Amino acid sequence: MIQAFCTDAQPPEERTEYWTDAVGRAFIQVEVRAPKEAMIHGAIRQACVAGVQAGFLEASPQRMTRTAPLIAADGDDSLVVSLQRAGAGVATQDGREVPVAAGELVILDTRRPYAMDFSGPVRQHVATVPREMLDLPDSALCLATGRTYSTGQGISGILASYVNGLVTVTDHCICAPAPKEFLKQGIVDVLTALVALEGDIKEAATPAVEADLLLRLRTYIRSHLHDPSLSPASLAATHHISVRYLYQLFQGEPMTVGRWIQRLRLEACRRDLVRPELAGQTVAAIAHRWGFASHAHFSRTFRSVYGVSPAEWRQAGLLHDDTVPHAIAGR
Repeated sequence: MIQAFCTDAQPPEERTEYWTDAVGRAFIQVEVRAPKEAMIHGAIRQACVAGVQAGFLEASPQRMTRTAPLIAADGDDSLVVSLQRAGAGVATQDGREVPVAAGELVILDTRRPYAMDFSGPVRQHVATVPREMLDLPDSALCLATGRTYSTGQGISGILASYVNGLVTVTDHCICAPAPKEFLKQGIVDVLTALVALEGDIKEAATPAVEADLLLRLRTYIRSHLHDPSLSPASLAATHHISVRYLYQLFQGEPMTVGRWIQRLRLEACRRDLVRPELAGQTVAAIAHRWGFASHAHFSRTFRSVYGVSPAEWRQAGLLHDDTVPHAIAGR
């Protein structure tokens, strides 16, 4: 289904809101700002081609920003491949600020904040590719995003041709599934090749990149403690990295990633066991809510760490971490 948006028919006072919504519906949610006292102009023609959002975008001078609150709100997990057809811009992500000239590609990751600044009118061909289509580790993606690529030759030139092909399918209303599927697979394969090449020609991920990845891993762990399937293997798979690399990232930490997940779960259970409003819930129910599948395993682990059973801890009615039973104080 083709979507078309244009600001020209909108009242001037409603154009910014309309255009912000249009970009979000067609590609990805961003904040939009025009230069002071300037009126927003924009047009989009877009469609979903075998799971890839592709289309034509025309815009007046403006700044598009993918902010942390938007990332948290929509949870989108895609790569944006933007081919600058006319005009110029500046892309910013991961502390890198790069000019984007006509005829260049830029790749951006929707899970991390970024901005696109257009100092003049621009025309772009844009494709957003879901991360689930790409079998690539985060460490390689961090090296490839927030950078520009020439489209004159090489893999980036092939990628540009596929982006143009997807937009042509959209623009000419080609609905046959076979061409769409071939074009989709083509852009996935070539994008994968370009990211892999970028990872090969660079040295290992920089400390800043690894610190960012470690922060995202920790945030993900804290928000998924209730999931009993959360483990080093599932964590690595979700973030498209190997288990070996995951353990390398945690090498400088006080404990392994598996032990840290277990300790966070135990601490959450310990807090809940002494909350008055949860007095009616069983120990097993509290343990299950924080990802422990086996009550017996939870009880053994709790005692081995804290020196008392969960029931004894609950009976003591402790509230603060710095107030401990004698059994624990003597350990």
